[in-house]
Amino acid sequence: MEWMIRDPDLDYPPVVRWSSYLNVERGLRDGGLSCRGAGEQQGGHIPRPRMRCLSTHGLVFVSAGGGVYVDGGHPDGVAVQAPAVLWLFPGVVHGYSPGPDGWTEHWVLFEGTACRGFENLDAWSRQAPVARASVDAFDAIRPVFSRLRRVLAAPGRRAQAVAATAAGYLLGIAIDATAPSPRDAAASVVDTTLASASAPLSVAERARELGMSTEAFRTAVRDVTGLSPHELVIRTRLERAQQLLAKTTMDVSAVARQVGYDDPAYFSRLFRRRVGVSPRRFREQEAPRGASGG
Repeated sequence: MEWMIRDPDLDYPPVVRWSSYLNVERGLRDGGLSCRGAGEQQGGHIPRPRMRCLSTHGLVFVSAGGGVYVDGGHPDGVAVQAPAVLWLFPGVVHGYSPGPDGWTEHWVLFEGTACRGFENLDAWSRQAPVARASVDAFDAIRPVFSRLRRVLAAPGRRAQAVAATAAGYLLGIAIDATAPSPRDAAASVVDTTLASASAPLSVAERARELGMSTEAFRTAVRDVTGLSPHELVIRTRLERAQQLLAKTTMDVSAVARQVGYDDPAYFSRLFRRRVGVSPRRFREQEAPRGASGG
């Protein structure tokens, strides 16, 4: 649906918008992630934000122009300048509006149990609801919103399923577009750590090889990956082990040694605890027929 609206109490150009809302079945809401609505609009200056409170999460891409965002934690307002992303949270009274030059926004409402997981992974911050975004990301959102507009024009089960996948894709774009750019030096530290992950080195030894203090090494790795060096090494080893188990016929002991574990029994216990199945069971599930050693 598309229409033009004008608030008679305010002096600003009309807003051109489309929006659609979904009454999502409970099974989809409880199953992970669902889209409750989406829309796009171009608006002129609105002198004061209209305060409201959502029952769902919301994501707003501001692709042109600028304005202001206000909530209880930011009563004086946070400046918004495109390209930017606004993260909206259920139960938080907030408002936002275009500045003197207006803006273009694209929004999606979403909810589901996956939201807790995203928040636990620091995908977004309630303390920083406005985030600058990379320009390139906004080229990717336009076809997604075009698809949402087309699909939501005929609401139903198919629309709910397609809209949920689109909402997840938009979340991924927003999370990636607002990620802090790692310092080149820190990124180089991580690259070196990944390359030597199978080496039997302690965190302190890895730091010394890089000519860094242990604390500086920990900080550099955490800045880029969000993980401790120890956790980064474990995850890298297990990811490589899964690739070897799936793509080669190397026995489990050989795989363990290849990724950095001299004790196959310890490797198997760690693998089962982290992956959820034993190395042998993982190979049975994942290895294609005809896999050859290498």
